[in-house]
Amino acid sequence: MDRAELRKEIRERIRGIDRKAESRAILSILTSLEEYRDAPVILAYSPLSDEPDISELLQDGRVLLPYITGRDMRFSSSRILHRSPYGFMEPEGIEAPYDRALMLVPLLGYNPRRCRLGRGGGFYDRYIRNNRKRITTIGLAFSVSFDERFEEEPHDAVLDAIITPAGRIPAS
Repeated sequence: MDRAELRKEIRERIRGIDRKAESRAILSILTSLEEYRDAPVILAYSPLSDEPDISELLQDGRVLLPYITGRDMRFSSSRILHRSPYGFMEPEGIEAPYDRALMLVPLLGYNPRRCRLGRGGGFYDRYIRNNRKRITTIGLAFSVSFDERFEEEPHDAVLDAIITPAGRIPAS
């Protein structure tokens, strides 16, 4: 199955679940983790309707939000948001420095190796590849996001862990 078809199928599955309840379960697990509690910086995202809703975390002073410049993703501490050309709310383009961070990664799907299927722009894959030494990555996924048919390509990011409503993969 090609990636566009798989993305469409997973989006259909996501439409059929209780996204609010699953988002609450994901947040409960995430906020109980030592990695989350001890993170000096949290690279988060402004959720779209088919992504786990982490809106309540966005007021945490440790949170930086992504913005796109050219083919690159960067992170800002600004809370002045506008709609990006990609449809998500992004902050002003003022890059915030950091040494170490926990990165919360939205995804549509993932496979048994914790490789993420995103929206197809490659922004997260490039960012993770270029910053691997200073970030820990945790994907946030709905219960219907797992798909073993997703075969990764060399540029795809493998995440350190994934949190679903059922728990953490791999378990710590």
